[in-house]
Amino acid sequence: MSRSTAWRAAALVAAIGLGITACSGSGAGSGKNAKDRTLVVESNPVPSFTENYNPFDGNSFATLANARSLVWEPLFQFNTLTEQDPIPWLAKGYEWSNGNRTLKLTLTPGVKWSDGQAFTSADVKFTFELLKANPAANGGGAPLPGSIETPDADTVVMSFDVPQKANFAGIANQLIVPQHVWADVKDPATAVIKADKLIGTGPYLLDKFTSQNVTFKVNPQFRETPKVKRVSFPAYATNDAATLALSSGEIDLAGNNVNNVLNTFVGKDPQHHHLFQKDAPYFPASNTVSLFLNTRSESAPALADPAVRQAISAGLNRKAYTSQCETDYALPATSSSGLLLPNDSKALDPALKDDLKPEADAAKVDSLLSAAGWSRNNGKWTKDGRTIKFTVIDPNSFTDYWCTAQAMAKDLNSLGFDVDANGAFDFNSWNTAITTGKYDAAVHWGQGGTAYQRLQYVLDPRMGAETGKVAAGNFSKYDPAKSLDAVKAFESAADPAAEQTALHDLQQIMSQDVPAVPVFYGPAWYEYNDTQFTGWPNESDPYMNPSPNSQAYEYIILKLTPRD
Repeated sequence: MSRSTAWRAAALVAAIGLGITACSGSGAGSGKNAKDRTLVVESNPVPSFTENYNPFDGNSFATLANARSLVWEPLFQFNTLTEQDPIPWLAKGYEWSNGNRTLKLTLTPGVKWSDGQAFTSADVKFTFELLKANPAANGGGAPLPGSIETPDADTVVMSFDVPQKANFAGIANQLIVPQHVWADVKDPATAVIKADKLIGTGPYLLDKFTSQNVTFKVNPQFRETPKVKRVSFPAYATNDAATLALSSGEIDLAGNNVNNVLNTFVGKDPQHHHLFQKDAPYFPASNTVSLFLNTRSESAPALADPAVRQAISAGLNRKAYTSQCETDYALPATSSSGLLLPNDSKALDPALKDDLKPEADAAKVDSLLSAAGWSRNNGKWTKDGRTIKFTVIDPNSFTDYWCTAQAMAKDLNSLGFDVDANGAFDFNSWNTAITTGKYDAAVHWGQGGTAYQRLQYVLDPRMGAETGKVAAGNFSKYDPAKSLDAVKAFESAADPAAEQTALHDLQQIMSQDVPAVPVFYGPAWYEYNDTQFTGWPNESDPYMNPSPNSQAYEYIILKLTPRD
């Protein structure tokens, strides 16, 4: 299953037909001449497309197909595989001041909208004011300034009420729309945007729309000439149908979880069918998948005890879960810090390197619980007449997570815990239970594009909510003062050394109090066919995280070159 952390928390699963209905022509990169070749892209199975290109609508074609940035672009690009600096895009520079409350952006000169009008600071100001006036349109969660000034056409000055340097990626990732087009759009979060309003700074224009295939052609106003002249997004009814097309060589770029990928895809044409890397886990790490523990669960009061949470972590067989449930597409978590490794290696507290064992540590479980006053009674750890009883919930349609949840319950029960696994959820009911705090434990992916954001998602009490109300993060209901202090220390840090100190503090809190137990590093799904195009990111040239999202896809496509 493909799980997106940007617009959707679960992939759309189509409920009809298995037939391939989308591709026309002779397959991926069809066309005899390099200039005629079409790049075929697919990352989400949908039975058909509706003509709506709205970049602020999570259900529009542009969002579902990860095609938004072919038309509308961000201020900066980010390669989350490494800790490199932001990549200049619509903006070429930035500077923080006033205690990280004021952000000055210097825009890239000479950028034009596809209708020939100049892109200016007024468009950036308009976009952020649009989001402020229409919160439902802010699907990416961009921090919104209290005020924006535009001293000239190439300069934007944003003033925030609180320090926002730590959330720069959320600002810089925001797609910018043209004021002269969108000023007349009512209800931008839900408006149906047709071809007449498809005006952007991006490298492509709409070529042709059908319910089964949408194609784009080069935008002649773009600041460089793309070598890929046409891009096609076909519709496939199911993941099985998309996998068949991918294996048959009809797709160039895909972002799917493919069962037995070495035989199903790579083995069909080893010379041209490739993954990010040749050896397991085959895909780059995308997020830290953790066992979230509700520290305020009324049905599982034992989870309020940090020693219990530490013991749960010690009792997990991470190696078995990645092998049996993730089919070796993921690596076991190696650090209790909660960071995504190796991506966040520079930010890692050295004291927490490789402190998690790949297999269960029964002796450590015994030591932790005994020291905290728990003792065995009829085989179960007991204290004050109660056992360490809780239920792990995950939809059984999430086959990998459900497999992991069941295996965890079995492993922990063998060590004296009292654990059930419940898979009787669809995504919506499961997500509601977690975000409203009405659950005990759940296997859940992490979020965030930086080390800080990944920790903030778990530890920042400001992202939480009272039980029964929807939270944006901190699903473990963890909110001691030290956590908020460390978050604020990072946000107000004046230099890299202060930032690192705050990051280390956050990691130590994760390690010691364990509101979420790191389990494995979730894969970024990515398959490519280099029969017709070269220049793909891989382990030898990791210039971009290829996980399905529109901004990465734009960046990758602009790097590709048709074969002669």
